[in-house]
Formats: sequence, structure tokens, C-alpha cells
Amino acid sequence: MKSRQRKVTALLCVMLSSMALWGCGQAPEEKTVEDVAIVETAKPELGDLKLSGQYIATISPDESVYVIPKATAEVLEVKVAAGDIVEEGDVLAVLDDTMAQFTVRNAQTAAQNAQTAVQNAQIGLESAKLSYELQYGEGASTLNDMQSDKTISQAEDGVSKLQESYVDAMDNLQKAKDNLKEKEQELEDLKVEYDFREDVDEIKDYADSIDRDTPQGAAQYAAIMQRYQAAATEVKTVEGTITQYKSTIDQLEGTIEELQDNINSTYDSYSQAVTADNITNGEILEGKKQASQNSISQAELGISQAQIGIEQAQIGVEQAQENLDMYTITATISGVIETVNLKEHDFATSSNPAFVISNKNTMTATYYVSEDVRNTFSLGQKIVLEKDNKLYDGEVIEIGSALDNTTGLFKIKAAVKGDTSALLSGTKATVTTDTYHEQNVVIVPYDSVYYDGAQAYVYTVVDGKAKKTNVTTGLYDIEQIVITEGLTKEDTIITTWSAQLRDGVEISVPESEADTDNPTQE
Repeated sequence: MKSRQRKVTALLCVMLSSMALWGCGQAPEEKTVEDVAIVETAKPELGDLKLSGQYIATISPDESVYVIPKATAEVLEVKVAAGDIVEEGDVLAVLDDTMAQFTVRNAQTAAQNAQTAVQNAQIGLESAKLSYELQYGEGASTLNDMQSDKTISQAEDGVSKLQESYVDAMDNLQKAKDNLKEKEQELEDLKVEYDFREDVDEIKDYADSIDRDTPQGAAQYAAIMQRYQAAATEVKTVEGTITQYKSTIDQLEGTIEELQDNINSTYDSYSQAVTADNITNGEILEGKKQASQNSISQAELGISQAQIGIEQAQIGVEQAQENLDMYTITATISGVIETVNLKEHDFATSSNPAFVISNKNTMTATYYVSEDVRNTFSLGQKIVLEKDNKLYDGEVIEIGSALDNTTGLFKIKAAVKGDTSALLSGTKATVTTDTYHEQNVVIVPYDSVYYDGAQAYVYTVVDGKAKKTNVTTGLYDIEQIVITEGLTKEDTIITTWSAQLRDGVEISVPESEADTDNPTQE
């Protein structure tokens, strides 16, 4: 500004001098000596030049979740409102669990019935064993008969038990394999139903790629996240069951191998006992003994089946209890309740998020820039956010790599530091940050550069005269401009304008400046 004022002052002086001469009726005298331009000079500076830009950003929390009901039922009570602060695990709403309570009671009754069946089977086993002992144990006529019967009974009982266990194990193994096959097919069906190949998180990754700054994008994101929550729940249950079946199969195969070895060993003992009994007592009582032993085996089989019934009933109780827990909706993260979509006596469903919770410990500012500005940014770059005349520091944490279809620009996300409690989700703020910058370059005052068409030039001082010097310019602001070619820091440039300033004109520098900037200039 100072140099421009001096240019205007010099021009007025020349015009006034001419008018004064003509006003006296005299023609201006021709100069016989070269005009002298009175100017100021300076050395180019070597330094950095940065430009900053301002952008309108949208404030949002870094973490936000949708709380989706796991059961469909009438809402009995909503315990929170929008704006409330909650901790993870806090109860948000209570649903009508009448049917779930009924299911729990039925499961508990089934478990009690299974326990009674086990007790009855144990009574039957004890009765069969007692009958056998009375007929073929202490009732034997001689000590040899008793010993022989006892030996055969033990060996035969061992073989029978092992065989029963072997059959049960084979049955259980086949059931486990069938169940595993069903669950593996169920998992494949879930992949087709929810459209993912390997991992259910593929659905979430797709949802995260959707722009949520538009109503359409937000709706699409909510729908996909809802589908993801449903798929994740079902896949987790199926995968857990598959893992359980595989473990059961491994255990059963080991048990079967061990039983086979024991059967072979026990059968050898049994064969030896039968051979000895046939030699001493014959085979008259063999049929009766076998019948009695069959009763014992059937009683033992009844106990095994009843015990399996207990295990299945207990699983039913646990599942019913888990389903009962679904009727209490709790916070999945700590934060602020942003949205409440439930009212008392409404029906909650898994197709509609009941609550939206945001963790406002970390707030972000999202804004959009052009490609050339985007290319100047780097992760960790500092920003200043202004909202309601209050400034917040922050840094860039995400630089978009794909063009946003809605804005035609690239998305930039910055984390806002400090106390962000006053920042409201979805509001707008101003972000200021550095954009273009050049380092360790030659810098001169902006007003010292002139243009001849598209060619930029400056006046330098050479042997006390002005020299028109063509230059190539770079980055600039209202006060400074970068010279990329044509000058060095050793040159002396003319920084003010003069009416006499032209190529080759003699220059005069004020004495105070000449002493400091150009000591050889008189």
C-alpha cells in the first residue's frame, strides 16, 4: 500500500509541474540530462510462504451406534430421553416379556421332568442288578458256582456296557455329524441371505463406505447396519454351534477308539470266563443269565437317554433365559442419547433402531475440498475450528481417496481436541488450515512485480541504474510473492514505483535506505 501511494504521489507531482509550466504560457523545457527515479530498494528474502483456507464443516461424534431391539414386543417403559448421558449396560427401555416368561417356565418344567426320568431309570437299574444277584450270585449252590457266575457276570457286564457305550457313542457321533452338516448348510444359507462371502463384517465394511451426510445415504446406511446386526447375531450363533459340534465330534471319535480297545480287551476276559464256566457247569443257565443282563443293559441305556434329556432341557432353559434378557434394552456404549424412537405402548421391532447413542468424548469436523487442495493435506495436519466465536484446535485424521458423488469434492475429516461439550452433532462450523505452501524460496514484495502481458518482471539495481528483469512467479498472497526463476537473494530489487522508472534509468535511493541496503550507492 505504501509503494502504491508513492507511485500516485510521484505521478501527481509530474502532472502538477507540467500544468504549472503551461499555465504560465511557457513550453516545458527539454531535459538535457537523463531523468532520475527516486525509489526504495531491498534484498529478496529467502524463506517460506504458506496460504490458508477456510471451509464449512459438519460436526459429528467419532463414534455413534444404533441400538436395535432383539425382540418384537410392546414397550412398557422408556427410561431415557434425547440428551441424557448413559453408561454402557444402562437400561434404556423395558419390553413386555410375558411370553418369554412363559417359555422359561416351560423349559424349567421340562428340565424337572428329565431329572425325574433319570431317577426312575436309576431305580430300574438297581432293581435289575438286585434280581441278577439273587439268581446268579448268592443263590448259587456252591462257592465255585458263585465265583464262576461272578466272574462271568463281571466280564459279560463289562462287555455289555462297553458295547452299549460304543453304540451310544456311534449314534451320538452320527447325530453330531448330521447336526454339523445342517449348521454348516445354515451358515452357507446365511451367506446367501445376507450377501457376504466369508465374513459377515463385509456387510459393515460396505455400510461404512456409504456417505451418511445425505438423507438417502443415512437411510441406506441404517438399513444396511440393521441387516448387519441381524446377520451378525445369527452368524455368531451358528458359528458357535458349529464349533461346539466339531469339538463334540473330536471327543466322540476319541471315545470310540478307546471303547473299541476296551471292548477287545474285555471280550477276551469274557471269553475266558465263559469257557471256564462251560467246562465246570455247562451252558444250562446261560440263557437266563443273558436275559437278566439284558435287563441291566436296558436300564443303563435308559439312564443314558434320561441324562441326555437333562442336558437338552438345561440348554432349553439357558436359551429361554437368554431370550428373556432380550426384552430389556440396554446401552451398548457410553455416551449421549441422540435419538429416541420408542414410546410407551409402541411395538419395538428389530427392523427399526430404538435409540442412537453417540460418544462425544471425541468430536470430528467433516468438510470437502478440491483435488489440488486435497493433495496439499497430510495426516496430523493442524486445523483451527471456530464455532460461536470459540476456537478449537484439531488435526486431520482422514483424507478421502475417492471423489464424493454428491459434492464432486474430496472428504476431509479432522478430530477436534479439548472440551467439545458445547459442540452439537450435525451443526456447522468454520475450519481454517494451511493449504498451499512453498519452503526455502525467494520471496519479494507483491507490489514490486509488474507484468508485460503474461510475462512478469521486476526492476533490479545494476550499476546504479534500473534493469528490467524477467522473472517466473509462484505462490503469492496480498503482501508477498514467490520468485521461482530470475532472482537470487544477492540481487537488489526496486520495491516502489516511480513515474521515471524504466529500463536503464538512473535511480536515487533515500539516504537512510542507501546506507543500509545499498552502501555503494551515492
